[in-house]
Amino acid sequence: MKRYVLLCAVSGMGWAVIAYFIAGRLGGAALWGGLVTAPLIGVSAGWIYRPVHHWRWPARVAMSLLTLYLSAALFGLAWGITDALQGLPGGASRNSIEVVYGSIIVCFYGVTATGFVVFLWPLAHLNHWLVGHLAGHDDGSGLPSRRSGSVDQEKH
Repeated sequence: MKRYVLLCAVSGMGWAVIAYFIAGRLGGAALWGGLVTAPLIGVSAGWIYRPVHHWRWPARVAMSLLTLYLSAALFGLAWGITDALQGLPGGASRNSIEVVYGSIIVCFYGVTATGFVVFLWPLAHLNHWLVGHLAGHDDGSGLPSRRSGSVDQEKH
């Protein structure tokens, strides 16, 4: 279990690098809130995906899309909170919740409308497979499984 969590955290850091290259200068200093929390976001996505490692491949592919968007929402949340805490220059007030919501929407937009989902979804699926494989949660074939049930059930 510790190995799986560590692999998920490392995976989150890899996704932070991808997010940095996608968002780039558009994110400003507040982007660092999302980058710093990326290991925790990776652990969260991995925790949600963990029971899915033994499901049939269509369900694993669908869950990869779900964890991609969940991770984007969490990244946007961290980014928005950091942006809201920074405030406006000169100390002017603003509605912080709108800043947070806006950052989440920007993350969804950045994944979907820009077309990055075409690249990121298969990458998320590959990422989940690799983490599961390295942690010993899959059958090791790397191919979609037609079997139902888990590897542990078949061994008994």
